[in-house]
Amino acid sequence: MTAITEADRGPHAPFQAQAGVHVVPLRTPTLPPATHTNCVVVGDAERVVVIDPASPFADEQQELIAWLTAHGATVEAVWLTHHHADHVLAAHAVRDAFDAPIHAHPATIERLRGLVEVTGELFEGDFLEFDGLTLEALHTPGHARGHLAFRDRGSRLVVAGDLVAGQGTIVIDPPEGDMADYLLTLARLIQEGVGAIVPAHGPVIEDGEARLFEYIAHRQQREEQVADVLRSRGEGKAIDLVPVLYPEVPAMFWPLAARQVLAHLLKLEAEGDVHRPDGSTGAPGAPVYMAPGGSARPDAVFRWGR
Repeated sequence: MTAITEADRGPHAPFQAQAGVHVVPLRTPTLPPATHTNCVVVGDAERVVVIDPASPFADEQQELIAWLTAHGATVEAVWLTHHHADHVLAAHAVRDAFDAPIHAHPATIERLRGLVEVTGELFEGDFLEFDGLTLEALHTPGHARGHLAFRDRGSRLVVAGDLVAGQGTIVIDPPEGDMADYLLTLARLIQEGVGAIVPAHGPVIEDGEARLFEYIAHRQQREEQVADVLRSRGEGKAIDLVPVLYPEVPAMFWPLAARQVLAHLLKLEAEGDVHRPDGSTGAPGAPVYMAPGGSARPDAVFRWGR
């Protein structure tokens, strides 16, 4: 959230992240400071998998198809990290151009019904072997319930989708986003070993482990700030805490910042540190981040203490 007002520092031209892993940034309607989503092409001279063909714009779709054609590889499949529009809207264009199936986690498939025709399911442990690397799927919930990341078993390079960003942090918007799940996912990657990270937005993160530790520390610090502000006030809604917690964020982004605060409040509630005087449960309010048509629930007051 705090990087929203910064200039975009992401790459805008295709580049190679490592042998067998190419990145084709595509212009997309995404959250600032990003202006592009990294479509990642993994494979060898004979066949590839295309991860997150993202752009809804015809010129960007044609550039991606031209790049794939010029490299002469057979597109074996399109893999989606999750359902957000800035990751999926060129999937049909790639499918139609190369007769390639589209695969995603079942939770993502459910969210994409009527928007993207997904023909195959992806689960934790599914993998494809290429010349020089083996790409495996990891179920990595937190930003989205069906979020997948993809890891090369040899180098430990991770194609991370929206687990981390090359610039700024990741939006966690309940109920699709879950802060506890997110932190567990980051810790899992550290425990299992991670090399470089190719995020969906921004440049490659060469020291993936260090960035994951930074993210965990940042979330822990923010949670402590949320707790301190709520404790000092006694009670409040998520939106009430935003001006104190995010003084540098423009007011137009306060509703989105409030969803971040809410994610922390729900985690603190699950851990017994806060409660709701009205006895309500679930994620109050309405999702903001790329959630058109999301159903609104009454907003809720959170109170410090059990």
